[in-house]
Amino acid sequence: MIELSLMVLLGQASYPLPASTLAHTDLAQAAPSAQNAPDPGSRSGVTSPRELTSNLSFAVISSLFSIAPTSANRQALLTLPNAGEEAPFDELSWAADGRLAAVYNLREVYVWTPNSPAPTQVFNSQCAYMPNLDLIWPSQGTTLLIRELCEAPASTSSRSMSLYVSDATSISGTRRLPGLPTNLSSRPYVSPDGSQVAYVEADHIYRLTIDAAQPQRITTQPGVYGAAGSPLAWSPDGRQLAFFEGNYPNQRLNVVDSDGSNRRLLTPEPDFQIYRSRIYWSPDGSRIAFYQPVDPPYDNREAVQLVTLATGEIRTVTIPGFYDALSWSPDGQKIALASGKVENQELFVLDVATGEFTPLTPEPLAQVMNTLWSPGGDWIAFSGEQAGQDLANQVLYAVRPDGTELRSLTSPDEYVYPFVWGP
Repeated sequence: MIELSLMVLLGQASYPLPASTLAHTDLAQAAPSAQNAPDPGSRSGVTSPRELTSNLSFAVISSLFSIAPTSANRQALLTLPNAGEEAPFDELSWAADGRLAAVYNLREVYVWTPNSPAPTQVFNSQCAYMPNLDLIWPSQGTTLLIRELCEAPASTSSRSMSLYVSDATSISGTRRLPGLPTNLSSRPYVSPDGSQVAYVEADHIYRLTIDAAQPQRITTQPGVYGAAGSPLAWSPDGRQLAFFEGNYPNQRLNVVDSDGSNRRLLTPEPDFQIYRSRIYWSPDGSRIAFYQPVDPPYDNREAVQLVTLATGEIRTVTIPGFYDALSWSPDGQKIALASGKVENQELFVLDVATGEFTPLTPEPLAQVMNTLWSPGGDWIAFSGEQAGQDLANQVLYAVRPDGTELRSLTSPDEYVYPFVWGP
C-alpha cells in the first residue's frame, strides 16, 4: 500500500515507566461495560465545559452505533442494506457540521443523514481487485472526496490511483477529478479544506486545486519523493507541505510552501534515516512530531522527536523504545501515544512543555491502532485488545487525559473498527 545536530533535552523530561512499575489494576474493573457504567457527567448544578463533548461513532460488522464517552446512551444508527457477517465497515467519516456521515463497505461508499431510513450509495469502485478507499470530508462544506487505490490486475500492469469528488447525493453526482494524472507515484493528498491536492509524479511534487485543469509543480529539482510510502503532509492551514526526500531509509524531512517557495530542510544531518515515515503536524502548525530510529541499522528502537519550524530546533521527548498511535491534543499542548511492542502496550499522555508523562492504562493492551482526542480535548478514545489473549477483539475505550474515568465502551465479543468522534 502506498501511504505515507540534535538538541536533546533528556534532562528535562520524565519518560514512560515500565509496565512493572505501574499499579496492577484489572482493566475490566477499571472500565465498566457500556450497559452498567455510571455516568459521571450527570451531576447537579451547572454543566462544566469538561462535560460538553461529542459522542463517539463506531462500527462493528455491517452496523454503526453512537455512544457517549461516559459509556451512556448507546444507540444504533445504521445497518447497511444486504450486508452480511463478511461485509464490515472499512471506514467511517463525518462531515464537519455533523449532518452527514460517509461509510465504505467493500467496494461501495454510502452517505447517510442521521434519522434517515436508509443510506444513499454515492460510489461503486470498478477496481479489478478489492480497492483501498479513503473518505475525506473537507473542513468546510458538504463535498465528499473519495481516494481510490486499485491494485494491478496483472504483473505487467501497475496500480492506479484516483480521486473522486462527490456532491454526496448519488452515484451520478460523483466524478473523477479530471486534472489528476493516472500514473501517480504516490497517493493524492488532500488539503484540510479540500481545495488542493498534492501528489508525486515523475520525480516531482505537484499541487492541483480542485477547480483547476492544470497542476502546478512545486519542486524545482527532481528527487526521490514518496519512497516506501512516505507521505505528503499538509499543514493544518493548508499553506505548507511536509515530506521526506531520499531513498529509503535515508530520507530527510523537508517543508515547503504550497506554491513551491521557501523550501527548508528540517533534518540536515547527512546520515539521517527514518524507518516509519510518519508526519504529525501540531494543530497550530508550529511543530512536527516524527519517529526517529535510535541507532540504525543496528537497533530498531525509535524515539519520538519534535521539530519547531520557526527555529529548526529538534527535541527528543522519549527514551528509545517502541511507539505508536501518536496524536496531538486539540490545543497542541499534549501528545497521546502507545509505548511498547504491539503485543504489550501502554498508553500515556505527554505534556509537551514539561516533558511529564501521565499513564492512561493500568494494564497492558495489544494492537492499539490509534488514539483520538475529543474535539474539546477532554477525552481520548482508543481501541485495543487484551494483552495475552489469542483470539481477542478490538475493544473501544475512553479515558480522561489525566488517566481518570477509564472505561470500555464495547464488549470483547464485538470487533470495533473504525471509530470517530461525532456528531
